[in-house]
Amino acid sequence: MKNLYTLTALALILGVGTAHAAGYQLNEMSTTGLGRSFAGIGVMGDDYSAMAYNPAGMTLVKRSGVQAGLAFTEIASKAKSKYGTDKMDYFVPLPSFLSQYNLNNKWFFGAGVYIPYGLSTKYKHDSHVATKSKGGVRKSYLEVMDFNFSTAYRFDNGLSLGASAILRWIEGQLTSNINNKPVGEYMGYPLYGNGYNDYRVNGWSNSWQLGAVYEFNENTRLGLSYRFKSTQKPRGKQYTYMDIGLPDGTIVMPNVFNRYNTMADPELPASWILSGFHKWNNTWGTSATVKYIQWHRFYTFPAKSTAPGGNYDVDYKWKDSWTFSVGQEYYANENWTLRAGTAWDQSPSAGNSYRTNRIPDTDRIWLSAGASYTKGNHQVDLGYAHLFMMHGRTRNQENDLDVKYHNHSNMFAIQYQYKF
Repeated sequence: MKNLYTLTALALILGVGTAHAAGYQLNEMSTTGLGRSFAGIGVMGDDYSAMAYNPAGMTLVKRSGVQAGLAFTEIASKAKSKYGTDKMDYFVPLPSFLSQYNLNNKWFFGAGVYIPYGLSTKYKHDSHVATKSKGGVRKSYLEVMDFNFSTAYRFDNGLSLGASAILRWIEGQLTSNINNKPVGEYMGYPLYGNGYNDYRVNGWSNSWQLGAVYEFNENTRLGLSYRFKSTQKPRGKQYTYMDIGLPDGTIVMPNVFNRYNTMADPELPASWILSGFHKWNNTWGTSATVKYIQWHRFYTFPAKSTAPGGNYDVDYKWKDSWTFSVGQEYYANENWTLRAGTAWDQSPSAGNSYRTNRIPDTDRIWLSAGASYTKGNHQVDLGYAHLFMMHGRTRNQENDLDVKYHNHSNMFAIQYQYKF
């Protein structure tokens, strides 16, 4: 059974990370960051998330501690084609756990577990996207989990340097309809298969991250970090389930099952983050971030399968993308901090000809707000963001149905910190 579409769609998913950041890279390792659209990530010093963005920023948190966070992201999409309209609307949980130990005022160590890339799209098995697209798109799922081990050193001149070693686990699943697929003949009559494919892979890889932070004074700082690319090599199985029958609907061979070995070698991109923060007085502080993601490495993707004709080179022509964000802090009193932010997030998609039903990715604008309450060793953070996504269309007729998408997303997050 040929599985070109499932392989190529999987290639795209594994090359990216759910409708949060353009290109499906996730940022939800920090609830305080969510409240300001992730402006100032890595240089704020108001939680233990720096190791996930810029490990040198760990030196800005003066006390050891731990934090646990949970974000819920809404995946909301309206897909309209000449066959009708389908809707997706559900929430995906994204947990994180980070800890930091300050050996002294020079050396800092951290460890964390979080999800930097992810995808979740679901169409009903009888939706027009699942029944009319050539790929029979139903479900797409990806989760990349990072196990981060970081260290940072603070010099006397205000410079801090940091590094992270990242062990990365990836797992993905694709489910696709098989819709009236020609599979041969029986007594001179054509045979068609109807059923579904279930494609699953998983595997380990690793990555690295370097960072620097310079404090001009206690109220002004700037940070730059670089995350290296990582090549994923997930392996797994594809299962196909079909009823094979005649054009009039007569079933000749029910419950036909096939299994194939699969492999993929996508790259998760390298990225740069430049962040700054300035505290104007005891009441106000402003943060900003520029992020550059090297998605061009996902220009061509090779995939293999033991299915007949299962070796493919697929072009997606993704381009590098930028994110710009700015945030504002309001220090109401010794217990309460309020914040807000906005961002423009550029999609790496090369346009309608390469956008897919599985990942209808477009540019987006963020609006967010959040608050923190601190008392003694305890801190509770809340964050919310709404993403306005530009309308997009899929016109890749080789595999995808011509669909116009109207997407949006809401994010809610809560986080608890304890300082020793």
